[in-house]
Amino acid sequence: MISREADAPLGELMATDPGRSARTGRRDPWRVCAAIGTGALLPTTALAWLLVLGSPEFTRCLTYGEECDPNARVLGEVAWWAFWGSLGSGVLALALPTRWQRLRPAPALIQLALQAVVFTAVLGHA
Repeated sequence: MISREADAPLGELMATDPGRSARTGRRDPWRVCAAIGTGALLPTTALAWLLVLGSPEFTRCLTYGEECDPNARVLGEVAWWAFWGSLGSGVLALALPTRWQRLRPAPALIQLALQAVVFTAVLGHA
């Protein structure tokens, strides 16, 4: 049996791929940016926590309760909400339909900015 996709012209196949533009056949750079940012969110956050957990100040705070940063709770909440906001913005940028492609840069840039906030807030724990 031959599938219908084998009979379809190349332009129609490219138009059905959500990552490709129907006019040019190239990938949307903002979708790629959002995909990379969303995929890198968890490893970036894990790297930041590894850096914090390896610091002598944070280790002393966990072990003995000494030299604890009084702002750690606030920074933890900032990191928490920025993480979920970054994930939501990235998913929104990826899920926007092609006809709303011109709106994609806003959530993609918000996602990257919130990811930087997550990294900075987690490093602020150290």
